[in-house]
Amino acid sequence: MTYTKEFQELLNNTKSVKGMTLTEYWEYFEKMEPIAKALVQEKIKGERKGLPGEHNYMHSIRVYDAVKRLHHWDDPDLELFLAALLHDIVEDGGVSFKELVALGFTGRTIELIRLCTHDMSIENKTERWTLMVAKLIEARDEEAWYIKLCDLADNLTQAHGLSEENRRFMVEVKVPLLLRLTDWIDGYGKKYHHHLKTTLEIKK
Repeated sequence: MTYTKEFQELLNNTKSVKGMTLTEYWEYFEKMEPIAKALVQEKIKGERKGLPGEHNYMHSIRVYDAVKRLHHWDDPDLELFLAALLHDIVEDGGVSFKELVALGFTGRTIELIRLCTHDMSIENKTERWTLMVAKLIEARDEEAWYIKLCDLADNLTQAHGLSEENRRFMVEVKVPLLLRLTDWIDGYGKKYHHHLKTTLEIKK
């Protein structure tokens, strides 16, 4: 994946878990997880569209829980978990990548967040989503797809809060497209693909 010079320089100055012992790795995660959760709860405001009383930030928590639950745990990827929790923090929380670096999140976590983030300068929501998917296709980053598969699966469970047009677009276009695009994912990662597929079957 080719990044802008500015973003690449940002990644070059981030924290790295390389060289950490397993104990140090877990200690880092235990330090950063509450920071990430607090950030999500503080910055992602409002309620889910069409679902009064459902806080927007709970979506991020559920995606985080799903990514962890489906992970194989033979080699826990704690940076992936943090990225899942923070996948909406830039576009919905207004937090910059520079701020995430300053808080101590690793380059890998920030890279995953960027891949999952819509370009909010694009006004048309369908174009915005399509270009985000194109970015994922170009990167071919399996872990970024894990996050987006869980993201869409959770959105699908709450699709009844959408307009009929948007609900149909999700069920008939978004979900089938992502399932087709991620059919190449194999091994442990297949569970994420299966999660979205079974969620669609339940919601139809």
